[in-house]
Amino acid sequence: MENKYIYGIIDGARQIDFAITGLGDHGPVHVIANHGLGCMLSDFPDEEFAAMTKEELVRHLLVHQMVVEHAMRNGAVLPAKFGTILGTSQEVHDLLSQGHSQFINALSWAEDKVEVEVAATWDKELVLREISTEPKIAQAREDMANQYKHGEPSLEERVHLGQMVKASLDRRRASYREWMVNFLKPATMDVQPNHCLSDELVMNVAFLVQKTRLEGFDRRVKELNDLFQNQINFRIIGPLPPYSFATVEVTRLSQERIEEAKQLLNLGEVLSEYEVRKAYRHLAAENHPDRKPGDELAKIQFAKLRRASDLLIACCANLEGSWLINIRRQKTDEIQNLYSAEFEYALPKGSG
Repeated sequence: MENKYIYGIIDGARQIDFAITGLGDHGPVHVIANHGLGCMLSDFPDEEFAAMTKEELVRHLLVHQMVVEHAMRNGAVLPAKFGTILGTSQEVHDLLSQGHSQFINALSWAEDKVEVEVAATWDKELVLREISTEPKIAQAREDMANQYKHGEPSLEERVHLGQMVKASLDRRRASYREWMVNFLKPATMDVQPNHCLSDELVMNVAFLVQKTRLEGFDRRVKELNDLFQNQINFRIIGPLPPYSFATVEVTRLSQERIEEAKQLLNLGEVLSEYEVRKAYRHLAAENHPDRKPGDELAKIQFAKLRRASDLLIACCANLEGSWLINIRRQKTDEIQNLYSAEFEYALPKGSG
């Protein structure tokens, strides 16, 4: 039996000619409408995303984006989280019914807004040369050079110098990024930082911008480009749907998931919202990533605890229906740097 892969939510009265084949070439993208809402979807086999190769995931992700961005061209769209799958058309109807007020309000909010990403890069080698002239680092380099006259510097000395350079690089990046974001903020409504995945990236930030202010935002980026006079290269990606600010996340409220969430939070059969929040605060404090810098397992556990807490709080509120529906801010690790080329352009260094 074919599942239903969900791309996003739109106004049900809109007529969109997608002319796009859905994920995996299993059928065309179409819309199921219910009570003024439309759900963009396509058939999808009983296949686990976790079992896919990276290449398969990237191909599916690009199709997901293509559908959402196509729908954005003539109206508001709420992107669904990548990988959202329902079982049947009836479940799609049920989702639209249960989330009706949430979706209507969010679509109204998104009507006049778009996401624009700004990525800034610098010449890392030039920056490192500048850092090497800082007094403490220059002294450490000189001490190591003298050490070479009497033999190899110790591993500890080399590591310490590398740590000093990395710390200075990070401080400089953070200072630049804060200044850049503050410069652009007046032309925006909200900001969502993304991870900088390489030392060449100074800033990778999503901005929420009113459509009527897009030209003003572009001018602001160009002013920023001029201020740095060839030191920084800026790249604008957008306009895009509000991926980072209003992504639909759907969780099936199955008994199995509920039991898993209870076990994760060490809770018994009788639940109250107070007990759930108390358990979450205790365990989240123990597993907060800030307490374990660089510990990827702590980040994963922290996210699992949050999801378990959200699910159980929904259950405690006697939520009617089969779904836990969130329209929430979402970090865009899964989609950053993969946006369609047609939405992207680069500002030449020093351009006005």
